[in-house]
Amino acid sequence: MTDTKENIKTAVYLRVSTEDQAKEGFSIAAQKEKLTKYVEVNDWELYDYFIDDGISGKNIKDRPELTRLIDLVKKKKFNNVLVYKLDRLTRSVKDLINLIELFETFDCSFSSVTEKLDTSNAVGRMFIKIIGIFAEFERENLAERVSFGYEEKTRQGNYTNTNGVYGYDYIVGKGNLVINEKEAEIVKKTYEDYLNGKAMISIAKDYNLRKVPTKRGGDWSQSTIQSILTNETYLGKVRYGVNKKIKNKAFIVESNHEPIIDEYTFKKVQNMIKKRKHFNVKKFPSENAYFGFVLKCSHCGARFHAKQQRQNGKLYVTYYCNNKQTARCKCRGISHIKVLTAFEDYIKGIKISCDIEFNNDHKKDRKLNKLNKELSTIEHKRKRIQKLFIDEEINTNDYKDLIQDIQTQKEFITNSINSLNEDQKSVVDYKTIKHLLCDIKLNWEHLDTSQRNAFIHQFIDSIVLDVNNGNPIIKELNFC
Repeated sequence: MTDTKENIKTAVYLRVSTEDQAKEGFSIAAQKEKLTKYVEVNDWELYDYFIDDGISGKNIKDRPELTRLIDLVKKKKFNNVLVYKLDRLTRSVKDLINLIELFETFDCSFSSVTEKLDTSNAVGRMFIKIIGIFAEFERENLAERVSFGYEEKTRQGNYTNTNGVYGYDYIVGKGNLVINEKEAEIVKKTYEDYLNGKAMISIAKDYNLRKVPTKRGGDWSQSTIQSILTNETYLGKVRYGVNKKIKNKAFIVESNHEPIIDEYTFKKVQNMIKKRKHFNVKKFPSENAYFGFVLKCSHCGARFHAKQQRQNGKLYVTYYCNNKQTARCKCRGISHIKVLTAFEDYIKGIKISCDIEFNNDHKKDRKLNKLNKELSTIEHKRKRIQKLFIDEEINTNDYKDLIQDIQTQKEFITNSINSLNEDQKSVVDYKTIKHLLCDIKLNWEHLDTSQRNAFIHQFIDSIVLDVNNGNPIIKELNFC
C-alpha cells in the first residue's frame, strides 16, 4: 500500500438516511462538497462517487452502492476509500472491522475526514492493528457462542451438522435426519462386510470399482469407511466433540431419528476394530527400497509405497501408488529395478550449477525430529503388541510377524538417524558435495545401496512418475 499522495485513486462513499438528515443535517450535497475538497487538498485522483441516499447504516447488505464499491475494491479499480465519518460507512463495529480488513486485503487505503483516519500512513495502520485486536476478540466470542449453541442443541438430541451424514438426508429448516434407503443399504453392507473379515481398505476399493457414490461425490477411502463403522449416529444417537480436541466436553445422547444399525452389531464392530488396529503396522521401505519416500504419482499426486517380498532367497521390491489400493487411481505397480534404470537414464543429462550454496542445518533438524517421533511411536506399538501377546489376544505366529515388522521399521529409522547424526558430526566438505551434485551420473554409479539411500533422502524431494505399458516414465525430478 503506497504512503505517498501521488497515484492515490480515491472512491468517495456517501450515505444518509432520512433520520440523519432531519437530526444532524448530513445531506448528500454537504458531504459531497466536503469530501470533494478533501480529495483536492490532498492531490488525490477522484475515481467516482458511491451514494446510498435515504438508506440506514444498520447493515451493509441492502446498500447497492456499497455493494458496487466492494466489488470494485476486489477488482483493484482504486486504492483508497474516503468517507465523511465512520458511521457513514456502517454503524456496526463488526461490519466496520470486516470492511477495513477487506480493504487491507486488496491493498486499498481507507480514510475518514471527521476521525482524521488514513490507513496509508503509520497512525492509520496502527488503528488497523487496534481494529484487528477487536476483530480477533469478536471472532473468538462468536466462536464460543456458536460452539455453546451447537453443544446445547446437541444435548437436546438435535443433529447439528448441516452437511448431513451418509445413510441419512438432512431436512433443512427442521434439523431432522431421515433415512436414505439406498445409502442405508450401503451402511448395513459395510458393517456386514467388516464383520465377515473384509478390511476397510478392501471395502473402499470395492465401492470405488462399483462406482458407488459417496455423500458428496468423492472417492471411498479407508477413512470414509472407518467414519461409517465408528459413528454412533447410526444407532439413533447424536454426538458432540467425539472427533475433536474437546474430549472433556464430548458426549453422546439419544436422538429422535431412526437407527440403521442395532446396538449389538455396532459394539461387535468396535471390538473388532480395537483388536485389528494393533495389526496395522506402518510399512517403512527397507534400505533397498530407497525410492519409496520420494515417488509421486503423475496421475493423482499421491505418494508411492514399497512392497517387498522374498522368493528363492532373493528380495523383490515393487512400488505402488497409495490410491491404487482403493481403486482411486489406475497407475500400475512398478519394480524397483525398472525405476532405478529410468532414474539413471533421467539423470544422465542433469547438470547442476557449481555455484549453488547449501544450508542444510534446519532441514536436518526437522528430519531428525520427525524420525525420533516415528521411533517413539514404533516403540509404543512394540509395547502394545507385547501386551496383546501376554494377554493372549494374539497367537505366537502373529506376534512374531508383528515384532519382525516393528524391528524392520526400527532398524531403518535408526540407520537414518545415525546417518544424519554422522553428517552433523563430520566436517562438511562443500566442494565434495558440489562435485557430487555437479556430476550425479558419474558419482551415482560409485555409490553402494546405503549411500544411494542417503543421497535420495538428502537431496531429492520428489520424483513424479508415470507407468505406461509396464515402463516407468519420470515426468519431473525435484531437488530439495
